[in-house]
Amino acid sequence: MKRKSTKKKGWIIFFLLFLTLLLLLSIGKRGFIQQIRVRQERKQLERKIAELKEEKKKLEEEKKKLNNSEEIEKIAREKYGMAKKKEKVYRIVPKEKK
Repeated sequence: MKRKSTKKKGWIIFFLLFLTLLLLLSIGKRGFIQQIRVRQERKQLERKIAELKEEKKKLEEEKKKLNNSEEIEKIAREKYGMAKKKEKVYRIVPKEKK
């Protein structure tokens, strides 16, 4: 009879320890679930950093181009429709579809 109650107590203690360990792993700042979330967030941030570095590189290249007067003239003509003095600008307007 004593052996059965001792075994039962042993299983209860084992179960409680297991449950406590499970709770410690899954809850809290250092919990398993929190670690997974932190890793996912870190991967997203690393991707965002890579995208921003690429954008920065493109902007720096564009900035270098803007130091060239020919490039400035090209942008002024194409983007803003500007022209030199005594120069005529012709614009082609597409026909509207009926």
